[in-house]
Amino acid sequence: MRKIFLRISLACMAALLLTACSSEDSTYQYKTQYLPVQLPGSEKWSILDVNSGELVVKDAFDQAPSPIVANMFYVRNSEGSYDYYNVSDPTTPVAGHFGSVTAFSDDGVAVCSRVGGALTVIDSKGNVVKELPKDVSQCSMFSRGMASFQNDDGSWGYINVSGDTIIPATYSSANLFLYNDYAMVVDNNQPNDSVVNFSVIDKHGKVMFSASTAEYQPLQPYFINGVLPVVKGDTLVCLNQDGKEVANPVDDKEKIEKAGYTDYSRTPSGDYVVMKNGKTGMVDKTGKQLIPIKHDNLIDINGERLIAVDGNSYSIVDRNGQPVGNVKFSNVHVSEDNPYATRGFIDTDLAAAALMMMFDETSCCGADASTTLMDMNSLVSTDARMYAGSNTLMLPQGPYMVQYVFDREVATANADSTAASFNYGAQVNRVILSLNLNHCPANTEPAIVNKVESRLGTKGFVLARDGIFCSDHLSALTLGYENGILRAIYYMHFNESVPQPKKKRS
Repeated sequence: MRKIFLRISLACMAALLLTACSSEDSTYQYKTQYLPVQLPGSEKWSILDVNSGELVVKDAFDQAPSPIVANMFYVRNSEGSYDYYNVSDPTTPVAGHFGSVTAFSDDGVAVCSRVGGALTVIDSKGNVVKELPKDVSQCSMFSRGMASFQNDDGSWGYINVSGDTIIPATYSSANLFLYNDYAMVVDNNQPNDSVVNFSVIDKHGKVMFSASTAEYQPLQPYFINGVLPVVKGDTLVCLNQDGKEVANPVDDKEKIEKAGYTDYSRTPSGDYVVMKNGKTGMVDKTGKQLIPIKHDNLIDINGERLIAVDGNSYSIVDRNGQPVGNVKFSNVHVSEDNPYATRGFIDTDLAAAALMMMFDETSCCGADASTTLMDMNSLVSTDARMYAGSNTLMLPQGPYMVQYVFDREVATANADSTAASFNYGAQVNRVILSLNLNHCPANTEPAIVNKVESRLGTKGFVLARDGIFCSDHLSALTLGYENGILRAIYYMHFNESVPQPKKKRS
């Protein structure tokens, strides 16, 4: 299970992050000037300039705009496809009707595809920079001039902003170049099921160093502040770009810990968001107060601006806690929905085979009937409040979204929601694998499902009833599709399984 979980984290944790800045070893993932927000009482989305605190456009979109990088963003339209916009004219698309997209980067390029079409690199005017080879099945967003891509054989490599292959596809996973010019990769050939050999490479593919999870367990697949944090035995250590153990460059929390805060977290700029008596403020690394401890939460945006949360109301403040503008909002969208763009057609045989590799009679994506939240602890944030009230963990694995569903809440909040605690004994009772195929022709999802179902006998599953397949271990699998989304649901216990609808797109 350890190897499967590490492969998931190495392949996808970078996908949970936003595009990196182009400046060397930046501690911020991208240069935030604009935020998609919802105003109180409105179901539509607006765009807020965080520097001035003023709205750029009000109630313009039915769907949440993507993070706005290099003035570019995308929005899903009423047809279910995606349109790109420039913030200078947020009501007129620059280019549109794409089936799959990534966000733009500070490099001024993005990756997208049309239904039935190949992946294409485009610039901020919507011009085609280059169409990628037909055997490229998916490609990440760009970061620091590079994007990772996957071929039909499952191998990963890198292209530059011109769409040219710089590092050939020879890896089983390839993470983004975030924060600096090094990336973590995993080779295709691995020694066994319990140990993963990984390497750190530069932007030319030169191996800086190689290591093994037998000695180092990476906490994240990217360098930040010039180091890679890893666990060695039971100790947190840092590796530099040459693989040497070095001092933690941000180990400056001694004064913060002595101040007696109930909780604290370091911002990328080096300040600390701190909590006391259920309220939140901010101090610098010397302990000097910057923002009074009076807010429900503070979210650092770019070092100069923060989101202050008070009840159900959000506002922008500067790093001294002073209001920026007078706009109040009730929701904000800061996460990346499409870290990978997927080609507008797929080989259904390969897609079926890839899906079947994710489960067997006893487990799915590393989880079996005995897996608890404690076993997956390395994959969750340390802030339990993020998971309070939910019984699921969601992680992307390439084009799939993997949803682990537990038998109880992942975390439980206290009475006033100022803190929460993890339920480490919660057990996984099913795993949901979702694949968005709206960028492909309408017959794609039934073709994949038919091929998987016809081959389930090779995995030890037989049809029991109503589209539910059962194994001798009493695990169960169901497949279905609706609105262009293919889903495979793996149940740890057959008696909990229910059939899925199979509804073709119109």
